[in-house]
Amino acid sequence: MYRGLAGMFLLDDPEARASGLPKDYGVDDFPLIVQDKVINADGTLSEERLDEGRFFLGDTALVNGTRNPTLEVGTTRVRLRLLNASNARLFHIGFADGRTFHVVGGDVGLLPAPVPVTRVSLSPAERAEVVVAFSPGESVVLRGFGGVDEIDRGDFDLLTLTAARELAPSPALPDRLPSTPPIEVPADARVRRFALDGTDEINGLDFAMDRVDEVVPAGAREIWEVTASHYAHNFHIHEVAFRVLDIDGRQPPAWYQSHKDTVYLPAKSTARLAVEFGRFTDPTSPYMYHCHILRHEDKGMMGQFVIVEPGTESTVPRTLPTAAAHAHAASASASASDG
Repeated sequence: MYRGLAGMFLLDDPEARASGLPKDYGVDDFPLIVQDKVINADGTLSEERLDEGRFFLGDTALVNGTRNPTLEVGTTRVRLRLLNASNARLFHIGFADGRTFHVVGGDVGLLPAPVPVTRVSLSPAERAEVVVAFSPGESVVLRGFGGVDEIDRGDFDLLTLTAARELAPSPALPDRLPSTPPIEVPADARVRRFALDGTDEINGLDFAMDRVDEVVPAGAREIWEVTASHYAHNFHIHEVAFRVLDIDGRQPPAWYQSHKDTVYLPAKSTARLAVEFGRFTDPTSPYMYHCHILRHEDKGMMGQFVIVEPGTESTVPRTLPTAAAHAHAASASASASDG
């Protein structure tokens, strides 16, 4: 993945396409895959520090594999689909002139309504869809702003956007968007707790290919409490959508309340997630949850769960058959690029 293997699926339905959001790929709708790298003086990619320390952080930002890219804007509004595909870095993304733009979607779908912001913070695997307005002839830099933590230090110019002298008019930004209802959990919802310890364990365990860590009934809605014990992490769950209820007891900002599958956890913080599981059942084909900081995941900060028929949870073996465990190895080894 560090060598550039990162891509994006763009999923739209007829309602979303009719919503009035910019939707013409390459005209007013652009995917932006952001990664940080270390580039040697001769222009080659350095891999010397990949296995050092708790996080790998590069000193150069690439967007869609390009250094210092530019984009000519031809419409009054543009939709940018942002994906942080870095190994570890957290980007606080906004514009150099501090302009307001609108978040319209997150990891797993659209928000109920556009949310005005000046920054969005994305850890590895997190996504956000934003709409920004332009005036004829102006030029502005999309920037990854730094913070005060180890994982987000330093500013990066990501992309220079230059508007043409004559812009085609875009539809007005809609007041409401065709979103999925928020995930609600019952009063007696099961609570599962996960402690991300150091850089390689969840609940005191390294990943084991043949171990089932959690058994979940199909269609369940649960609360997962996830704690970053010592260092920053970001928690990603396969198969599901979830809603971030709170982080350290505080409700997240409105733009962070869409359906998600990845949540950023500052060091020594706890997030509560309302998690909705699917209805396909298979007691021998597990899904994974893990930290999406790639060094942590590679060191074993992963677990896995199976989804089973409700009422059969206690009968499911916690050890996978040998053949199933071996078959699962291929998907587990590639999990870093699932975001």
